[in-house]
Amino acid sequence: MKKWALPFLAVLCFVSESIFVDLWPKNELYMHYFFVPRFFLVFLVFTTIYIGKTRAMVYGFIFGVLYDCVYTELLGVYAFAFTLIAYIVSKAIKVFYQHWLIACFLSLLSITILELYVYGIQLLIGRTDMPFEAFCSERLWPTLLLNAVFLILLSYPLKQWLVKIKRFEREE
Repeated sequence: MKKWALPFLAVLCFVSESIFVDLWPKNELYMHYFFVPRFFLVFLVFTTIYIGKTRAMVYGFIFGVLYDCVYTELLGVYAFAFTLIAYIVSKAIKVFYQHWLIACFLSLLSITILELYVYGIQLLIGRTDMPFEAFCSERLWPTLLLNAVFLILLSYPLKQWLVKIKRFEREE
């Protein structure tokens, strides 16, 4: 049962993004700003730091393909991005101390990198004509704000759960 804890947590974070979007109130603020939950990416960053690079990259690729199939029309964008971000975080954590606040900072940095990457790809293939300033004010900052609130509320329990999973795996 314990070996299914990490995949369950990954699926929970993946599915919670779409549930959050469905439950988010559709008011005037929603019409002008895009609040994009990146709960799975936060999970991926924390998994990279507290579980390991290889498993995080595998989860990043698998759920990136699922993300591409379910949420986008362009295959490979998120599969590549999630895998690459897990790799970059694994290299960055060797420079920084493995601390909860560093993990939060790397999560927000990863969200920024992902948003800029996806925006660049969409701009490159002509699927968006949104100016960069509008992208920053209407999508990037609201997305970072939403995910910062998520990090404030749930990053410490997420860290504790991942550390516990890692401890159980070592005992087996």
